[in-house]
Amino acid sequence: MNKKPIELLLNLKRVNYFAGKMLTPEDFRTEQQYFKDRMKLHNRFLHGYGIVSGLGVSISAKSPEAIVVSPGYAIDPQGNDVILSMDMQGSFPSAGTAAYLVLCWAEREVDLMPISYSGGEGEQLVASRIEEYTLLKYETDKRKADQTGVVLARLKKIRGKWKIDKQFRTHRVRT
Repeated sequence: MNKKPIELLLNLKRVNYFAGKMLTPEDFRTEQQYFKDRMKLHNRFLHGYGIVSGLGVSISAKSPEAIVVSPGYAIDPQGNDVILSMDMQGSFPSAGTAAYLVLCWAEREVDLMPISYSGGEGEQLVASRIEEYTLLKYETDKRKADQTGVVLARLKKIRGKWKIDKQFRTHRVRT
């Protein structure tokens, strides 16, 4: 009988701190990535993906040519927390007769600040922060929609007007 344990690498690395270790920007990025990846694994395997709460979809009372998504929280297929903190309004698709409304997680570099390199030429602007944000998009293919975010609604164009398909069931997380 082989008593050697079987190892499974999760591809997760964290920084090993010790007295005298010189920390670099890469060490801090590694540390942040480790905790982001652990949280995403937790979300995907324990809860799955889908709507956690809120995120109702309706046609705007002020403008029948606009759709409104109410505040809420979801977990996308990659395990990202997708948070909508206020009503979000958008226009209906410009073409087609059917579409899926998809809530997506995204991030971008913000708050540029100058840095100067010794021996370099001049200053360079770099982002001092990374901002997470939410966006809405339309997909016509359900499989693609499920891969890129959380599907909030199916829309159909009936007699020239967009309607929310009340028969469509959204994916919800396991509770």
